[in-house]
Amino acid sequence: MRLSFDWLSEYVDLTGITPEVVAEKLTMGAFEVEEIRKVGPDIEGPVVLGEIMEILPHPNADKIRLTKTRIAPGEDPLEIVCGAQNIEVGQRVPVALPGARVINRKDGTALAIKASAIRGVQSNGMLCSPPELGIVPAGVETPESSGILILKPSQGELGTDIKKLFHLYPDYVLIVEPRSNRGDALSVIGLAREVAALLNRPLKRPDWKLEVAEDAALNFDVKVENLDDCPFFTIRRLSGLKVGPSPDLIARRLEAVGVRSINNVVDITNYVMHEYGQPLHAYDMNKLEKPEITVRRAKQDEKMVTLDSKERTMSDEVLVITNAGKPVGVAGVMGGENSEISDSTTEVALESATFNQARVRRGGRLLGLASESSLRFERGVDVGTTAEASDRATFLFLKYCSGNGAPRVGKLEKAGSDETKTLSVDLRLAQLKRFLDAEFSVEQVTEYLTPLGFKVSKKDDKTVSVAVPSFRQSDVTREIDLIEEVCRIWGYDNLPVRMPKAAVTADPAEDTVAKTRSILVAAGLSEAWLSSLTAADTNPATASYSTQKRDTLVEVLNPLSEDHQVLRQSLMPGLIKCATYNQDHGRKDVWIFEIGRTYRRLKDGEEDTFKTGVKEELKVAGVLMGDRKMTAWKGQEGADADFYTAKGVVENLLSSLGIDLKRVRFFNPKETNILHPSRSAQIEFDRGASRKEKSNNGNNQTPPKANTEHIGYLGQVHPGFSDAMGLKQNAFVFELSLDGLRSLRKPNSFKEIPTAPETSRDLTVDLDEGVDHAAVASCISSSAGAILKHVELVSIYQPSEGKRSLSYRLSFQDIQRTLTNEEVEASLTRVRDSLVNRLGGSFRL
Repeated sequence: MRLSFDWLSEYVDLTGITPEVVAEKLTMGAFEVEEIRKVGPDIEGPVVLGEIMEILPHPNADKIRLTKTRIAPGEDPLEIVCGAQNIEVGQRVPVALPGARVINRKDGTALAIKASAIRGVQSNGMLCSPPELGIVPAGVETPESSGILILKPSQGELGTDIKKLFHLYPDYVLIVEPRSNRGDALSVIGLAREVAALLNRPLKRPDWKLEVAEDAALNFDVKVENLDDCPFFTIRRLSGLKVGPSPDLIARRLEAVGVRSINNVVDITNYVMHEYGQPLHAYDMNKLEKPEITVRRAKQDEKMVTLDSKERTMSDEVLVITNAGKPVGVAGVMGGENSEISDSTTEVALESATFNQARVRRGGRLLGLASESSLRFERGVDVGTTAEASDRATFLFLKYCSGNGAPRVGKLEKAGSDETKTLSVDLRLAQLKRFLDAEFSVEQVTEYLTPLGFKVSKKDDKTVSVAVPSFRQSDVTREIDLIEEVCRIWGYDNLPVRMPKAAVTADPAEDTVAKTRSILVAAGLSEAWLSSLTAADTNPATASYSTQKRDTLVEVLNPLSEDHQVLRQSLMPGLIKCATYNQDHGRKDVWIFEIGRTYRRLKDGEEDTFKTGVKEELKVAGVLMGDRKMTAWKGQEGADADFYTAKGVVENLLSSLGIDLKRVRFFNPKETNILHPSRSAQIEFDRGASRKEKSNNGNNQTPPKANTEHIGYLGQVHPGFSDAMGLKQNAFVFELSLDGLRSLRKPNSFKEIPTAPETSRDLTVDLDEGVDHAAVASCISSSAGAILKHVELVSIYQPSEGKRSLSYRLSFQDIQRTLTNEEVEASLTRVRDSLVNRLGGSFRL
């Protein structure tokens, strides 16, 4: 939002206030001012109205002449050299006197005026052209800018200040960051209300009143098919108008806020939109087939040409304005070229309406259109100002667009209702004290809230009732919102500074996320940031590998595109797509991860903690494709990632987070849509595994038991999905629940550094192929005793079908003494017996 300091001063007394002060107040009042720009003519010093009394040839030059110009009644004329050819005796002209600063007509730079000799003749000033005064742009040659500016005698007396006559003062434009829930602040009046409250000065409203006899002959029919799409629509006919240049005030202010002046009719609609925040649109009545407007949804594939001369093909989700069945505008976004105002326009139909925010946003996105109007409708337009803005524009039409006779004005035709709802919120003074740590009286609360448009009434000594104005009912609905409003006007810098009474500790969830991020980055992965919105899996080539469950999908009501229709249920598809993108752009080796949320609708009976009907789960997922190091330091190619590489990354992450790997189990996954059925695993944490459990305790073919907690998945991307996505090499993925891991973490424990040496033994056991390594390692650790310090899997060998031989290196150590061979052998005996009895293992001699 661009806010003109000059325009703002019409609504708030800014005497003694600089643009910098306003910017600081707005920023501290929660409206961040990003920049202050100086715009408009920068004229300084004495520039006055003069009269040419005599023109003489220059004695030393042919193309320039010597003028004698009087700048005040009764004073002697000044001799001023001038090269313009359009000057004559008796003309009134602007004169820049020595000490003034004007604009160089060639390049727009500052030009200082001083008394000096020009070709041997003293010149005591300069007669000014429009570019030199900043009335027209410098460097642009037009008939109006080629000569001296000639003024009419009626424009002022000799000596009149030209700067004041043409308002040749620089303006300052504040670039204010718009707030998504404050549509009222996208207007001069809206921000003026804020500035007035923050400066504790009264808000001044525009001084105007529409007094006109309505012409019954200028009737108009209005129909709105669905009031949900358009709650309130007004239109008014005006005849006898004359299209021409806008008055200087309107053109100058529009230019300051970045709007190009077109003509008086169009400029007035833009002027009122920036003034009130209510978009308007004017139709040329001579281009409409009949005095009738219908607001409806577009028909599928219906076409129209918008004001930017582009043909738009619309769907039934786009709201349109039609005349005689033909679209003449995209509601709330842009008008049609078939009803555009032109220089020959004499009669207009002025539209002022309130459209559904979501409908305008949806229509604009589908057509790839955005405008100042849609920006305001998307944030919410106050229906209470819709009719007033139309009256204001009508007032300005009558003032600045009159033709030969007085314009005729029709009745303001309406469809729908502009009635606003009543909203009152109670504010307890005790709550103000609780949140702001300061005492407030009823009088203070009234003083702070009333300038913002709220009406405060006292309920009792401890509570006030606050009536919320219609233009704030979208963002002020609760007591806490009122507390924020009081704090904004009172001043955030007035909040007491106190040290916290309790020690500040790290949030477990944030700590888990931060540590997960650092662990994976240290492992060589790069973090990706992807959108939570994705497409619904309807592509036949990928639908069979989908991670989406249709009955629990969370759908977006007004998606921006087909790629943003639903909230994701898994992080893996997005990361795989990201890996494909990197591959297609020449990056063969891709190791990436993402930390983000997934979403699904709750099933019947599930606890709805946040009363949203949606389960949100924080997860971490990664994709490993190619070599992490890319090439070895000797220039040799490294080894590409495989299943065990991904498993190692996962185990390292779990171990570094303080999760007991002895309780982590890997099973054949129940759902393998996106994963290779034979190269994937479902990861579970065993909360209550018995150390005496036998047989299939470690069988990865057996489904996880009730006392295990699901952690995530790991595996190779399904070859069919890889082909459909265009992956040219094997990719391995993992996805873990950070919410689940947080509850499984244990704090680090520290032990004394051993002084005795470590000894190791190798052990090879033959087992059924279905027994996993985690179960074997757990069995060894639980039976070896306290002297076992480390178990390392050395090799895997398959002696026969259905069998697997696993070789381990076991490290033994006591903290204070050297172990004897008998102690180590006794521990190995217990390990062998446990492997035989619990897992059905056997040993070869």
